[in-house]
Amino acid sequence: MLVINSKQKTKRFSFAGIRLVRARMRSSLFAKYFFSCTLVMLISFIVLSVALMVLSVRYSSGQKRELFSQNARTISNLTEGFNDAGPDGNRQLSNIIGIFSQMLDADVFVVQTNGSVLAGSVQGDNRGDVVSNDAVIPSSVMKTILKNGSLYERSSTLDGFFKRAYITVGETIKDSSSGEAVGAVLISSRADSMLKYMRDIIRIFIFCLAIVLLCMFAAIYYITQRMVYPLRQMASAARSFAEGNFDKRVPVGEPDEVGQLAVAFNNMAASLLSLEEMRRSFVANVSHELRTPMTSIAGFIDGILDGTIPPEKQNRYLKIVSDEVKRLSRLVHSLLNIARIEAGEVKIQQSRFDVAETIRRVIIGFEYGIDEKHLEIRGMEDIADMQLMVMADPDVTHQIIYNLVDNAVKFSNDGGYIAIQTAFKNKKVYVSVKNSGMGIPKEDLPHVFERFYKTDKSRSTDHKGVGLGLYIVRSMLVLQGQDITVKSVEGDYCEFVFTMEKA
Repeated sequence: MLVINSKQKTKRFSFAGIRLVRARMRSSLFAKYFFSCTLVMLISFIVLSVALMVLSVRYSSGQKRELFSQNARTISNLTEGFNDAGPDGNRQLSNIIGIFSQMLDADVFVVQTNGSVLAGSVQGDNRGDVVSNDAVIPSSVMKTILKNGSLYERSSTLDGFFKRAYITVGETIKDSSSGEAVGAVLISSRADSMLKYMRDIIRIFIFCLAIVLLCMFAAIYYITQRMVYPLRQMASAARSFAEGNFDKRVPVGEPDEVGQLAVAFNNMAASLLSLEEMRRSFVANVSHELRTPMTSIAGFIDGILDGTIPPEKQNRYLKIVSDEVKRLSRLVHSLLNIARIEAGEVKIQQSRFDVAETIRRVIIGFEYGIDEKHLEIRGMEDIADMQLMVMADPDVTHQIIYNLVDNAVKFSNDGGYIAIQTAFKNKKVYVSVKNSGMGIPKEDLPHVFERFYKTDKSRSTDHKGVGLGLYIVRSMLVLQGQDITVKSVEGDYCEFVFTMEKA
């Protein structure tokens, strides 16, 4: 039987906790940003604090050396006068040295050239650090002072004079008449006093670090939350989009990069919503356009087969079936054209040709429909002998003019007119197709180039159209870098004007 003790369980839980934290840091942008900023600021603060602490210690050490040196020189100047005064002078000198020792919180010694101590004062806590009461300053130390005129030991026992490391500053005492060195003044303090100073600095540093880190954590947490919050909202909105809900929007905050991203995200959401509405409308319209002729075809065929339609009327209904089949064929052809355009499969082969000849051929192709509605064709007398060279795709241009003339014939009133005009301006050829009739309502003008859009909602006027002709016209013009506009007065006329490149 396998037994797992409590230590093993604790280790497993610890490793699991570490793995969980690492996984959260990898998966959460907030955690990555928060911990990265915290780590950078923490390292920066520690480096700056250590550098400041080192500089502070060096400055303090330098100040202490300078202080000791100045007081050593002062004592050196005083010593000569007291030596001349005999025993009383020595006592007075000892008192003054004691005052200096208390003031500096250091040990002060006046020594002869042979190293023997003439007068001195040792702080109470330091008495045990002197090797013996009659200790003599080592000759090596005295040689250094007498040779250089001064001494500085950052951390030394003065070759065994002290039992522990001391900071010592020394200055020579010179005879005023001969200028020769007759002794020296030594001022010493424990080297661990600097360690105490460093410990105090470290305690202050840790206290300040704790406060700064606490404030820094709070600031980074707040800033990171504000930065990540819009991104979380975008992620939530994106999940809604994946579920088919395109109504959700992201609040736009500050006009910074995140705010600009939120604006772009909302614009994308609006575009997706529009595309979804177009898709639904497209499916609904295609379903309607397919169902209507299929229903008619099925009804008439069933009527002929079961004898409901008498033989003498069958040709009439077969003609209707034939028209509906042609209508289905046109619908499928239009849908294929749209699919090819949107897939980028329509390749524009531009060449130089006469667009006036294309207009004449299209009008001739609609001769039957024009005669049936007794329409007047205006402008042909100007185009009859004209040669208007353009740079475009001849087949695509033929399709564009065919669709526009087809619309004009269908929606012209009986006995009305169709006007074809051309113009040249700014290296562009303008072709206008205008027809009389009921026109297009003002509120419908912005939508006439949309797929399956019909101004005749009841479809009572246009039985053959499927609402794709104008969409295809505009798409083909866009492919050639051209444009089309529409003008209409309801109850009077409708006019389409498109542009072409002059050859």
